[in-house]
Amino acid sequence: MDTDAFDRALLAELRQDGRATFEALAQAVGLSRPAVTARMRRLLESGLVTIVGVVHPSVFGLTAYAHVGLTVQGPALPVAELLRTFDEVPFLSAVAGRFSLIAELRCADQPALAATIRRVAALPGVRKVETGVYTEIRKDTHFPPGPYHEVGEIDEIDRGLLAHLRRDGRATFDSLAAGVGLSTSAARTRVLRLLDSGAVHVGARVSARAWGAPLLTGFEVTVGGDPGPVVAVLEEVPQIQYLATAVGRADVICTAVTYEADETLRLLDDVRGMPGVLGLEAWTHLDVLKEKY
Repeated sequence: MDTDAFDRALLAELRQDGRATFEALAQAVGLSRPAVTARMRRLLESGLVTIVGVVHPSVFGLTAYAHVGLTVQGPALPVAELLRTFDEVPFLSAVAGRFSLIAELRCADQPALAATIRRVAALPGVRKVETGVYTEIRKDTHFPPGPYHEVGEIDEIDRGLLAHLRRDGRATFDSLAAGVGLSTSAARTRVLRLLDSGAVHVGARVSARAWGAPLLTGFEVTVGGDPGPVVAVLEEVPQIQYLATAVGRADVICTAVTYEADETLRLLDDVRGMPGVLGLEAWTHLDVLKEKY
């Protein structure tokens, strides 16, 4: 899909607020409302851009997250097929590097997380599991950008609204109301409460393929002392689309999207040269086998 600076500006606005009006988007990117409408239609029809509601995991009682690297003895794909059946695994990828597979875990609490890691380690063919327990997810298109401030019970009607928003983040209040059997005004009140509380964030999810044939590189960083200054710099790097702080095998875990091997090399070398960085280890994602949040 061919894109230009206006498309990229439009997508940046939609990542922040996927329910922004056409008028607000037009003003933000400096185009007319009809031009923005046409561009949005083209982006959405490409299949590479979707506007979806991302529900905070805490709404589902998931409060413990981890990144695990698996070393496999023998073929990796049979192990991956077993891992794909785990409800606690929303992300799974076959990689090149020290690890055979990379997975993300989301569980109810720390005991449940520990039990899941033991289940993973016990799978046939798994030789070693190395874990980074997340302390904070700072940057992720599959994770709401702010904290969840609980404001009363999330009831079945709220869950119905969240389900509709997960399918179509720009669904009208009329259609949302019809879907859960409320009046339009009542649906609007509930949706705004869910948005304001951080229970859901509606934004643009853009496939990396929208910009060409990307290279997907994961890397972990070990920091001497407080990782805060390193994290603050990495958050502003446009190629880094995922960033979490962790305890365990690394202090910071990232995923970067680049388009040339030289670009990847420069990025990794820049990180290695940052003050406070003691070490960096990288892997290449060969095939994302599961991505269901």
